[in-house]
Amino acid sequence: MSDEPIDDADLRKAIRQANRRLEQKSEAERRALIQQAVEQAMNEEIAEKRLESERVAEIVGEEVARDPAREAALARDQAKSAALLLVLLLLILWLIAAALGRLDIIRFNTTGPAPAPTLAPRLSDQSSSVNSARTGASSDIAAINSTLQPTPAISPLFQEYYNAHGGEPIFGKPISPELMVNGRRFQWFERGRLEEWPEFAGTPYAVQGGRLGAEFTKGITFPTQSFFVSQPNMRYFAETKHGVSDRFLQFWNQVDGMITLGFPISDQVQEMLPDKQVYTVQYFERGRIEYHPQQAGTPFEMQIGLVGRALFLNESKPNIIPPPQPTQVPLTQ
Repeated sequence: MSDEPIDDADLRKAIRQANRRLEQKSEAERRALIQQAVEQAMNEEIAEKRLESERVAEIVGEEVARDPAREAALARDQAKSAALLLVLLLLILWLIAAALGRLDIIRFNTTGPAPAPTLAPRLSDQSSSVNSARTGASSDIAAINSTLQPTPAISPLFQEYYNAHGGEPIFGKPISPELMVNGRRFQWFERGRLEEWPEFAGTPYAVQGGRLGAEFTKGITFPTQSFFVSQPNMRYFAETKHGVSDRFLQFWNQVDGMITLGFPISDQVQEMLPDKQVYTVQYFERGRIEYHPQQAGTPFEMQIGLVGRALFLNESKPNIIPPPQPTQVPLTQ
């Protein structure tokens, strides 16, 4: 280092030059930073506009490629799948309720009038007596075609009526526990359905057989019978305009038919039963009488059909050989 003294003027000049160079450098750096920030903002804006343009192009492409017919078919398929799922869920709930004997928990509200009772039971004027008809039904007709698997117990509510009107030969074995729907208790049997009618409590109509014959043949029109004068082996029912004759009338009287079967709703017709054989049958309000010629001479020649199983277990449908015709009535001499 030189030992010569530094002139103050030179020192101040050197300091000013250094400050000027520093200011110039700082200004350049600031300008560079500003330029860099501007370029970065412009690049980001350009990229954002590019992305927006790509989205618009994609949307326009989808609109152009859209097939209205295909979309409608897809919507219908989705609706069908949803409906099927709902039906399956309801079926599962119904099966669970049936297994628990609590079909009353699945109740549909109705605003219509309450169902009317069946035609009031009335004894045939050609049957000997109530007791003889019931005794004959329980002692002369064996129970056939009954289920072999364990069956539900007969409800105490219906046990007395069941026993008093022929029991298993007339109604068959129970195929359901006691059930309740819309406040009415009932129980299904192989050949019938017993119902409680609390509005008739204290009368002979407090328990009645369900109108299974009418329910099973709903939608089928049977030709009516022309009026004829009743004879010992044939009877005309003006209430339904049908006649019952010969072995069918004899069996109807034997089982106290007005109570257990009700009025006829058809004449004799030919029907193919679940065993694939054609039989002569006749429908009544509460059931079906069948003639089995292969059992001729036995208590099983005339039987009450398994309409309860057909309805409750959905085992069969009416299979009447067309065309049904009224039963021929011989002219009196």
